[in-house]
Amino acid sequence: MYAALAHLQTGSIQVTVGQSVKKGGVIGKVDHSGNSFGPHLHFQLMDSSDIATAKGLPCAFEKYEIIQDGEWQDVVNGIPTDKDRIRFSP
Repeated sequence: MYAALAHLQTGSIQVTVGQSVKKGGVIGKVDHSGNSFGPHLHFQLMDSSDIATAKGLPCAFEKYEIIQDGEWQDVVNGIPTDKDRIRFSP
């Protein structure tokens, strides 16, 4: 299993390949890159290290918010789909 985190700020990555990370640890800072409206993070789990050909894998999140009908809704222990727009929920 591999994880991809895209759109991180150049020079902000604070971990190395193979390093373990813990909940709340800083990996890097998000940036505004690609065709987007502002800073964001693209995260995906996948079955190989090649993001261009890998198959995405489902990933459960403990707590997040999803936008539905123009409003942010709380989700607890959910698995977002590839079409969902989500954000961190403190």
